[in-house]
Amino acid sequence: MDRIYTILGLLLIVTAAAFLFLQPPVSDRDRSVPLDPIGEIGKMQENFGSIETDSEDQIEKEQKSNFVPTTDSLVRIQSPTSSPELEVLEEIYVLENSFIRVEFTNRGGAIRQVTLKKHQAVQGELRPYVFNEGSDLPALGISRLREDGSLEQYAPTYKLLRLENSAIEFHRELHSGIELFRRFELSQATQGAAPYILNHVSRFENRSGSIFNIDKIFVNVGTAPPTLSDPSGYILNFSYYHPEDFESINVSKFKGSRGFFGFFAKDPVSSKRDPVQTIWAATTNQFFTSILTPQNPGNGILAEPSFLPSEYERGPLRTGVTGNIEFDLPTIKPNSDLELNFQYYVGPKEYGRLSKLEQKQDLVMQFGFFGPIGKAMLHLMLWLHDWVGNYGLAIILMTVIIRLLMWPLTAKATQTTKRMQQLQGPLQALREKYKDNQEKLNKEMMKMWKEHGVNPFAGCLPVFVQLPIFFALFQMLRSASELRFASFLWIRDLSMPDTIATIAGFPLNPLPLAMTASMYYLMRMTPMNMEPVQQKIYRLLPLVFIVFFYTFSAGLTLYWTMSNCFSILQQYLTNRKKDPEPPQTVTSPTNPKRKGKRMKRRDG
Repeated sequence: MDRIYTILGLLLIVTAAAFLFLQPPVSDRDRSVPLDPIGEIGKMQENFGSIETDSEDQIEKEQKSNFVPTTDSLVRIQSPTSSPELEVLEEIYVLENSFIRVEFTNRGGAIRQVTLKKHQAVQGELRPYVFNEGSDLPALGISRLREDGSLEQYAPTYKLLRLENSAIEFHRELHSGIELFRRFELSQATQGAAPYILNHVSRFENRSGSIFNIDKIFVNVGTAPPTLSDPSGYILNFSYYHPEDFESINVSKFKGSRGFFGFFAKDPVSSKRDPVQTIWAATTNQFFTSILTPQNPGNGILAEPSFLPSEYERGPLRTGVTGNIEFDLPTIKPNSDLELNFQYYVGPKEYGRLSKLEQKQDLVMQFGFFGPIGKAMLHLMLWLHDWVGNYGLAIILMTVIIRLLMWPLTAKATQTTKRMQQLQGPLQALREKYKDNQEKLNKEMMKMWKEHGVNPFAGCLPVFVQLPIFFALFQMLRSASELRFASFLWIRDLSMPDTIATIAGFPLNPLPLAMTASMYYLMRMTPMNMEPVQQKIYRLLPLVFIVFFYTFSAGLTLYWTMSNCFSILQQYLTNRKKDPEPPQTVTSPTNPKRKGKRMKRRDG
């Protein structure tokens, strides 16, 4: 067991240092004045002729029930064909099912925000979580590149064409005879990923007598904000999947990093563009995601930061992440159409739902290198939860099951450690006897180990088994949306530290303290086969663990604490077990003369 904690401790020291020194600093832009969406849109230049500014004169009664005008917000758009500014009233329309409420806006003919009805924004409050809230860009909005490389909306305003119970369609005349139709349909299903899916079609119609060249457009994937349990954005990414690999761009790329004591420092970038065939793209935070999957792959991605209002009245801006899929479109011949079809998932990062999608969209879970182990652990935890009804109990039972499966390996390692301790005297005598003959010493030590059934490498095997499980659980538990707001005993939220009080601004987390105490007690029970200096370093490992685990989620700390308790039980049973008598200490080389005298006496 000492080897296990030594190796784990060294790994955690390196990882903790990386977390402390490679975390991104708050960019100056995070403290800047919020961008004015009205002013920004007002800077856009329309190139499609006259702008339709009047809403429909009359909407059907069934449409009125889903129409929410916002009279306090006007957008100003300049048209090259009309010198005075035109005021356009924003119109909000709603589609909803039992799981989500989708608000559409005539500004961009796209999604203003999505309310997730089954998920609270803050624990203990009725207010639901809202995706894309506060973003300047509508999700699924179409944009194009300016000359300076920034994006502007392809057509800032649209007219409502029709509104049905589960579908909505917008219309925009781009030029004389050139029209753009945007239709969205919301599923009313309740199983799998379907409740969180919107199907979308953008259709360009050319009824003019000329060829129409669209060239290049960008379709927005949505904007993901940081979560309360991950304010620094370690799990806040823009991700995309292409034929060769799955790639992810963390928000830290847009914030920069101070590096490790100044080394490997990185300056922030304003955007990231990758001209690669894109099967799907997603914006993802710790618990929620939006995934845009085109019917035909796109030609690249463009990821950017998004500066969102603070959750507090006078707090700094939050840095979210947004992105787009790029499409290089062909020209449209006269009397021809061009359709772009999309599937849009916006909802929780639940593996059971995402795995139902057909293009490996479950990769946004980011289980890492040990993904198969993480998926197996997640299935086990969910199955246990269905049985006991509490995620805390499910994690405890999962820990017991894992440790029982590993019992033969860990028992062998524990027994080996105990036998090695018993052999320390004879081994030390061998070292003194053959201190000038290393080859002979190694042979004699191997001979002694073999005679007493001790394999010195047996203690290393559990390390190679436990490490993948630990890292897989770390990846799984930190972003499992099922643990969000899940309580257990005094723990209010298993996805966050188990803080019970704050003393002088310092959070008091009992679970890491219990984990450290159990680890220290386990070390006291475990036989030591180390030099004094190594023993001192070994005794410091609990301090490293408490620093590293103190801000970890309670779910992960609960697993590690229960694993320690199981190890204590195993060590106790091993220590009580009676072993064969230890070998006698090897004597030093005898005097040849005295040996000769004894031989003469025998001859006599």
